[in-house]
Amino acid sequence: RYLRHRRSLAEPVLAQLAEDDPDVPGADDERHDDEEAEVEKPISLDRRRREAVVAAVVAAGATRVLDLGCGEGRLIEALLAQPSVVRVTGVDVSPRVLERAAARLRLDRLPERRRDRVALVQGGLTYRDARFAGFDAATLVEVVEHLDPPRVAALEQLLKHLTEELSGWRR
Repeated sequence: RYLRHRRSLAEPVLAQLAEDDPDVPGADDERHDDEEAEVEKPISLDRRRREAVVAAVVAAGATRVLDLGCGEGRLIEALLAQPSVVRVTGVDVSPRVLERAAARLRLDRLPERRRDRVALVQGGLTYRDARFAGFDAATLVEVVEHLDPPRVAALEQLLKHLTEELSGWRR
């Protein structure tokens, strides 16, 4: 094991052993081990959370998704990869963050058909907004911790209102 990470010492010995016995593992096996280690890297909690949300949206049969507090658009990007999702609208309070989301999503370079599936809008999450109507699902991922405690109750009211609208879609 020690020599495995000291290639300068291990490679000549493995090469010499391989000449004598073709079944001795060589440098190819070491490269395979490195590739396997890369594949087995732990997936970040953020990515697992995003994948779980996408799976829930798809399982619900939602085709039009409202991403509240979209940030830089990572969830939007994952939702757009799903053919069943035909429209994603990201909402964030910060115009600067929405600019970064547009850059991440490469909205200026997307083909028109794919670009038409995305909208980024500036808005607050503590007020009802007519632009939040007409969606099959709404997501709110890693947002609550960014709100001032007095605003959490207002967000709760908005979510109750949206839930009532979305419940009508599920019937």
